[in-house]
Amino acid sequence: MILKEVLDKSITFFKQRKFETPRLDAELLMAYGLGLERIQLYLKYDLPLKEHEITKLRELVVRRSQGEPIAYILGKKDFYKSTFLVNSHVLIPRPETETLVETAAKLLAKACKDLEDLELTKQTLEKESALSVLELGAGSGCISISLAKEFESVCFFAVEKSDGAFAVLEENLKNNPCENLKIIHQDAENEKEVVAACKETKEQFDLVLSNPPYIDKEDENIDVNVKKYEPELALFADQKGLYFIESWIAKYSPYLKPNGYFLFEIGHTQGSELKNKMLGLNLFSEVDTLKDLSGKERILFLKKKWNKNG
Repeated sequence: MILKEVLDKSITFFKQRKFETPRLDAELLMAYGLGLERIQLYLKYDLPLKEHEITKLRELVVRRSQGEPIAYILGKKDFYKSTFLVNSHVLIPRPETETLVETAAKLLAKACKDLEDLELTKQTLEKESALSVLELGAGSGCISISLAKEFESVCFFAVEKSDGAFAVLEENLKNNPCENLKIIHQDAENEKEVVAACKETKEQFDLVLSNPPYIDKEDENIDVNVKKYEPELALFADQKGLYFIESWIAKYSPYLKPNGYFLFEIGHTQGSELKNKMLGLNLFSEVDTLKDLSGKERILFLKKKWNKNG
């Protein structure tokens, strides 16, 4: 068989299975299985395939047909401006989470500009007044690494408790070296240990952000393959999915600088309840939710008051 025949049959098979992106899935699997770039598939249409190559491609198609995500099969996923290693220990980075990164990037860009306007030298900025960002439940590290690569003068700290996820985080940091990012193998629920590990911050952060577990354990609408293949630890939370959001805001509020920000990715139906709860705390001068590209409420946006009494 030649490459074109195998590719066409795979596309047809995925179409019959009602896959959303049958051609893209087939192209990615064929390119991965043959060690080619996607564009090369169409430059080598008539390439005769050896029996072992056909067997390998067939196995990849079967894995995909059973619902295994493309990213786990390939072992990588493009996110924001980089490519990250992924496996079943970490969530697959999603476009919705890029909204979190983009929002954080806007806040950091403004904060960095404000510091520059104070005419601080680069040396002073790094040693005395560097901005500090803490990510809770970092998983693959796609959020912190993406931001750390863009803001080299900002100190980043990424916390992850899962052994398997932390190993992926370490690999991604090796592949995307960031001297301004420190990774911490710790449970974010242990806020004192986490903050103690961030010695460079003087126990104060300008921004705390997270894509926490926020799916209700009783949610029956979650995609069956998400539940089957992605890590339960990173998906589900008690209290209708709100436990970690509320817990981490309570635990880390004392370590957030006045006028500092919390940014949390949330479920698109959780915004109203969370806003009401956050307003009741009387800790924040701004309480809002931001929408993702599909128009769904996706980010909880909080700005801390100067003091508890406003």
